[in-house]
Amino acid sequence: MEDTSLLEARIADLADVVARLEGRVASLERAGTPGRRSAAQAALDRSATPSRDSAGAFDTGQATRVVSLGGRTLLVLAGAFVLRAVTDAGSIPSWLGVGLGFVYAGAWMIMADRAGKAGQTMSAAFHAASVVIIGFPLLIEGTNKFKLFSPGGSALVLTALTGAALLLATRRGLQSLAWVVSLGGTATALWLMATSKVLVPGALYLVALGTAVAWIGYIRDWTGIRWPVALVADVMVLIVAVKAGDRMTNEGPGSALLVQAVLVALFLGSFATRTLYMGRKVVPFEMLQAAAVIVVGIGGAVWVAVRSGLGQAGFGLTSIVFGVASYAVAFAFVERRQKIRENFYFYTSIALVFLLSGTGLLLGEPARSVVWGALAVLFAWLALSRKSRTLSTHAAVYAVAASAGSGLVARSIWTLFVGGEVGWRPSFATTAVLLAVAATAWLAGRAPRSNLLERIPPVILHVVLVVGTCGTLVAWLAPVVAGVGPGTSAGALATLRTVVLVAAVLATAFLGRTPGHAEAGWLAYPLLGFIGLKMLLEDLPRGRPVTLILAFAFYGLALILVPRIRARGSAAQAPTEGS
Repeated sequence: MEDTSLLEARIADLADVVARLEGRVASLERAGTPGRRSAAQAALDRSATPSRDSAGAFDTGQATRVVSLGGRTLLVLAGAFVLRAVTDAGSIPSWLGVGLGFVYAGAWMIMADRAGKAGQTMSAAFHAASVVIIGFPLLIEGTNKFKLFSPGGSALVLTALTGAALLLATRRGLQSLAWVVSLGGTATALWLMATSKVLVPGALYLVALGTAVAWIGYIRDWTGIRWPVALVADVMVLIVAVKAGDRMTNEGPGSALLVQAVLVALFLGSFATRTLYMGRKVVPFEMLQAAAVIVVGIGGAVWVAVRSGLGQAGFGLTSIVFGVASYAVAFAFVERRQKIRENFYFYTSIALVFLLSGTGLLLGEPARSVVWGALAVLFAWLALSRKSRTLSTHAAVYAVAASAGSGLVARSIWTLFVGGEVGWRPSFATTAVLLAVAATAWLAGRAPRSNLLERIPPVILHVVLVVGTCGTLVAWLAPVVAGVGPGTSAGALATLRTVVLVAAVLATAFLGRTPGHAEAGWLAYPLLGFIGLKMLLEDLPRGRPVTLILAFAFYGLALILVPRIRARGSAAQAPTEGS
């Protein structure tokens, strides 16, 4: 009985303890809020959640798996070496050994795809790395050692191998594999080009690879890969263009023009598809690569065409068509519908380069410069009617190109500042270009400008106009004032130059007072300082008392009048409306 009563007492004590615990828990639950967890639960969460230190700690399980996959990769490579040893021993034909090697690599490519589909990312990456390690060296040996592939055939095999690996990397999200394949394919192509001395197939492969990784960057946002591949592609295309005229090479200008056309078509076509069809904003890679494509592709094609004469007219017509189309896309689509400012500047810049290079290839001097001058006037008029700052800048570029191409600027500088006689006579073409520059400066000056950067083209236009006008006047008047040939009066020529420059200073000061041409007035004081330096270096050593009196009189008159003219016209400003 005592034992039974003792047991009952123990049970009663335990029941009391349990009741107190239940009450304690209930009180804690009542005291807690919905947004606050108990200390015990927080401690439990902290014990269940690994800390940052533990997350960064060495994971032995992960390391074991890496070592295991590395061992499996070595076994895969051992199988490849077995095939190579059998082939080297002559047990099987070389073509069969190389073919079996590619089949073996393809089998592991399939295994990599299956592992990626099953979510085994690390295993898929090791399988794919095995494919790259087997395939690229096998292609090099098949080309150089066994002579199974021509340079074109090796480029096709390399394209297929690289394309399959990049497709796998893109499908399964293996960015590291994309890097390895891209850099490995680039190195393999360079090796094959260096050993075979044939550049065109490898250059075409690099252009295709650069385009592919650019699109992978669009799709997967792997943007780092495209930079080195595009750089190598641009450099190799440039080398192809430079070597096109080399008599020691088997690849002529036709092959070089093909490579440059593919470079322009693939990259600019890709950029147009993304920015126009997909409606995306142009990115820095596209801006820089487009500039590189224009320099290497368009500029290289101009170089090859001018040196060889092959395809010059056709390439010029194509460039003109592309230039007009780019302007139409920029103004009819991007400006009106898409309304992405970066894309608008991108396509107008491309159009400018295409139109300049196309007319430059299609026409010779003096027709080329006259056409550029006409384009300058046309774009200046369009800039004024559309209130477009972009077209105003383009008008200035065409005008400067016309002045440089016709020799107006270079000959004017020589006439004004160099030598003791003038042997240049302005032709009809240079006079037409000068008139075009003047019309462009007048029309473009009335176009809208809103900041200092947009005022730079008008300043350049006025500088070209002043130099060209003064040089032309001196060239016309020098035979009458200073004589011709060995009997030219150096003092009279120096004074004539000074008088003409003083007239230019007064003209710029007056023009700076008119609305929209304030930039012309900016040139007045720099020109005054330059004339003073010129008189010290030329007029004083070469002049005579009569010529010096005239030179100092005119210069003194300019020093008196220019500050007064500028003070009255300081309020003249250019229009600021437009976009």
